[in-house]
Amino acid sequence: MPNFTAEELTTICLAVFEKLNIPAAEAEVVTRSMVDANRVGHDSHGVIHLSKYVRELEAGLIQPGAPIETLHESASIAVLDGNWGFGPVIATRAVELAIRKAKQTDVSSVAVSRCNEVGRLGGCACLAADAEMIGLLMANDHGGGTCVAPYGGVEGRLSTNPIACAVPIEGQDPIVLDMSTSVVASGKIRVKQHENEALPHGWLIDAEGESTTHADDFYAVPPAVLLPFGGEVSAHKGFGLSVIIDILSGALTGAGCSQSEDARVGNGLFVLVINVASFREFPAFSAEIERFVSYLKSAKRAAGFDAIRMPGERGWEAQRKREREGIPIDAETWTQIQALL
Repeated sequence: MPNFTAEELTTICLAVFEKLNIPAAEAEVVTRSMVDANRVGHDSHGVIHLSKYVRELEAGLIQPGAPIETLHESASIAVLDGNWGFGPVIATRAVELAIRKAKQTDVSSVAVSRCNEVGRLGGCACLAADAEMIGLLMANDHGGGTCVAPYGGVEGRLSTNPIACAVPIEGQDPIVLDMSTSVVASGKIRVKQHENEALPHGWLIDAEGESTTHADDFYAVPPAVLLPFGGEVSAHKGFGLSVIIDILSGALTGAGCSQSEDARVGNGLFVLVINVASFREFPAFSAEIERFVSYLKSAKRAAGFDAIRMPGERGWEAQRKREREGIPIDAETWTQIQALL
């Protein structure tokens, strides 16, 4: 498995986008989104997507340079139409707008429709944390991408409907919750397929409701489907959360809730930003978070655990390791990237 530095992956991605005459500013945002995902160990949202971007550009599904239109706006909210531009570009603009509004109105929200796949939501949420604000983002697949079974069903009716939240801490990496409401992100199935590995039991069920560990079944006809978060034991919880995310990301934004396999896949995106300083002084807030984290970590550890880690902590550890040792890219993904150069 080849290893690369973040700088090498960045150069490779930018070279591919340059060949396609993508505006440099947009290419940089999309490349940073992918490479940052790889840096923190979210390989399912990393450069594995480069060939997908190229296919969608060639098919006219992504519109480089598309204007981001404001459909409705007040002091504290905005409703945006991304006009099917690059997802990371639109999401970055939405969060930056929400941050500016939250500085004036304490709490702000931005709703986005007609947006291609955003990538790793946690990276966008961290933009708010960098501004000493709390960022909460959630997305559906714009009505398409129905690859997750509802609780009690064996057919896809929901997308993976991710949610991410970043909480700033003074002088430290933020706490970052970044999760799908399916038992696992669908991109992790592609990673397992590229690595020719069996899936863990409990990720997928086939058309008869039986568990399968074959990644290829997810792409078959009829397809195997993902279970909601909680899996075979408590899928009703993941299902419930997914329903709420679908409503906020689909019904509220105008993108549409999950509806059929024929609906175009993109992201309906809902962004909420909370200005911590509007509620209390940031140092005092940060000190309370630090105390809380220390208290959680003081618990006696269960067998097999070397530490109690906060949400996002594994990602920051992975980033530091990969900065030292390089970012591993599976052979199949590297073969696909080489074909683009």
